[in-house]
Amino acid sequence: AYLLILLVWLIGGALTGVGVYLYLETVEIGTCINDELAPLMIVLVAVGGVLLITAFFGLCGVCKKRSSLLSGFLAAMIIVLLAQFAAVVIMFIFESSIHYFMRDGMTHSLLFYGKGGDNVKFTDSWDYVQENHKCCGQFGWEDYTTPNASNWFSTKFGSLPDSCCKTKEAKCGEGVIDKKDIKKAPGNINLKGCYDIVEDYAQQWLTIAGSAALVFMFIQVIAIFLNISLHRRYREHEDYQTQSRKVKQVKDANNPEKTV
Repeated sequence: AYLLILLVWLIGGALTGVGVYLYLETVEIGTCINDELAPLMIVLVAVGGVLLITAFFGLCGVCKKRSSLLSGFLAAMIIVLLAQFAAVVIMFIFESSIHYFMRDGMTHSLLFYGKGGDNVKFTDSWDYVQENHKCCGQFGWEDYTTPNASNWFSTKFGSLPDSCCKTKEAKCGEGVIDKKDIKKAPGNINLKGCYDIVEDYAQQWLTIAGSAALVFMFIQVIAIFLNISLHRRYREHEDYQTQSRKVKQVKDANNPEKTV
C-alpha cells in the first residue's frame, strides 16, 4: 500500500520536475516563435502538482484504512490520467504542426526586433535564440537587410545585432554589412537562420515531454489497478467489521443478562 503511494508521489514529482525544466528551457524562445509552448509545460507542472496532493490523500486513506479516502484517491488519479492524456494528445498535435505556429510567430516577432516599450520582449527573446543557437534572423542574416522583414532595416541598416556574432562583444555587429554589396556575407557572423534550428529544438523537447508523459501514464494505469485492488480489500474488511458489529448487537439483544 505504501509502495503504491510512493509510486504516485514519485510520478507527481517527476512530472513536476520535467515540466519545470522544460518550461525554463522553452520560455525564453516562446516569445520569439510562439507563446503556445510554455502553457503546455505548465500543464505538466499542474498535473504533477495535483498528483502530489492526491498522493497525500491516498496516504491518509492507507494509514486510516478507509475505503472512502481511497475512493477519492482513485477518482482523482483517473481524472488526472484523462487530463494528462488530453495534454499529451495536444502536445503531439502541436509537434506535428509546429512549423505553422513557428513561421507566423517568428515572422511577426522579428518585425518588432529593436523596438522599445512593450516590444522589448521580442528583442530579448530573439537575442537569446540567436546567441544560444548560433544563428541570425529567421531564415538568415539577410532578414536584417530586408525592409519588410524587420524594423532593424529602417533604424540600423548596415549593422547586425550583436547576438548574431560568432563571438559576441559590444558592438561586434556594427557596420559589418557592405552597403554597396549587401548580399556579401559579413565575417564573424552566424550566417544560418534560426527557423530550422529552433524548429528542431522545439520538436525535440516536445517529443521528450510527450514521451515522458506517456511513460508516467503507463505507470499510473498500473497504480490505478493496484489502488482498485487495495480499495476492494479495505472495503471487504470494512464490510466484515460492520457485519461483525451487527451480529454482536443481535447477540447482545438476545442475551441481555450477559450484557449486564
